[in-house]
Amino acid sequence: MPEAKSPLFNRTYLKVIVWIVAIAIVLLTAGQNRSRDFISIQKLAESPVYYVSQDKAPYLQLRFLLRTGAAINGDQQLLQQLLLQQLQQQLAGLATQPPFSQLGAKLASEASDDRITIAVTLPADRSGEHAAIAEMTTTLLQQLSNYQPGDDLEKRWERLEAEQYLNLKDPESRLLNRFRNLLNGPLSVHPLQRFADFYRSSTSAGAMTLTLQGPDVAALAETLAPLLKESNITPSLTPTPLTPTPVQLEPVSNQTYKLWGIALPGRQQQDFLSELLAVRTLQQLLQQHQATSRLIWKSLDKQGYLAMILQGPGIKADTDLTALLESLQAQLSDELIDKARTTLQTNFDTLMEQTDSQLGMLDTIAFYQLPTDYLNSFDTRLRQTSNSQVRQTISSFLNNPGRYQITLPAY
Repeated sequence: MPEAKSPLFNRTYLKVIVWIVAIAIVLLTAGQNRSRDFISIQKLAESPVYYVSQDKAPYLQLRFLLRTGAAINGDQQLLQQLLLQQLQQQLAGLATQPPFSQLGAKLASEASDDRITIAVTLPADRSGEHAAIAEMTTTLLQQLSNYQPGDDLEKRWERLEAEQYLNLKDPESRLLNRFRNLLNGPLSVHPLQRFADFYRSSTSAGAMTLTLQGPDVAALAETLAPLLKESNITPSLTPTPLTPTPVQLEPVSNQTYKLWGIALPGRQQQDFLSELLAVRTLQQLLQQHQATSRLIWKSLDKQGYLAMILQGPGIKADTDLTALLESLQAQLSDELIDKARTTLQTNFDTLMEQTDSQLGMLDTIAFYQLPTDYLNSFDTRLRQTSNSQVRQTISSFLNNPGRYQITLPAY
């Protein structure tokens, strides 16, 4: 008679397993639903000063954000590069002089598409020396306001112009450059004749935004605020767009390229998330198209643009992009929009896991005057951006009556 075998799992053992699984599910769910700790961004009332307090930070950083206007066309880009050179020239050696040297301050500067940032970094143990830091800030602002162009201004412009020309050799760069020059037409005079005004408007203390991060910054912000009185000063260079008529360039390769593009309102607009989600959805739509495509999107200070560059066997000099735009809109679905939203949320969550990434958003929030709870509310506002809003935004893109079309034909 065969020997009886005991069951592999007895009833008590199974109960224990069930409880362990249940507890694990609860813990995992709690972990997924736990809200992330975002940095606390503060803004002084009636002052363009934003700050984040970090008691354990190894340094104190002051970042002066200078508004240059959106550097879109070729002349605007050159002017901004020349402005950066001029600022670096005027600030050279400042860190070796008091009060900068006494505070152990280091200076750095960089340009982006619509601003120049001057960063002053001090050791954390100097963060309490508010009077000395205020004196340093006053010295910096005075040095910026003392415009000293030098005799080599024209030569520096010519060198920058030559570098820009060399960077416009490939077909896509040529197309994009022409599009940007149509969006913001040329000035009525040579840009160098306007450089002094451009410099003064960009370096005016009343047009700056200041961000602070590090220990003891709340009180420091109050000390420095009177040095930066908020104003409505805007950069003096405001080119007007040219009429959006079809343009054909001279051939440079054995392939045909086409650019479609439109102007956009800029980063401060209320429907930014709808625009962002619409662009991400369009990128997915274009991946399904046979032609090779590239989508370029810029959302800058009070101005932006969206451009689509197409090439491939189906793209000819006489190709009508209207049919392509209609097909893109016909392929639009809720599934694609939902996928774009999920990807966007996932990327945001991954990026914001690092405190340094959150701190990197401080300048963005301050410069574009976004709500100080922007990081905390991002996921909620993204969910609240409905698919119908995104469809409407994409429709406004593709059916925009002011769209530009540029052709770069093959030989």
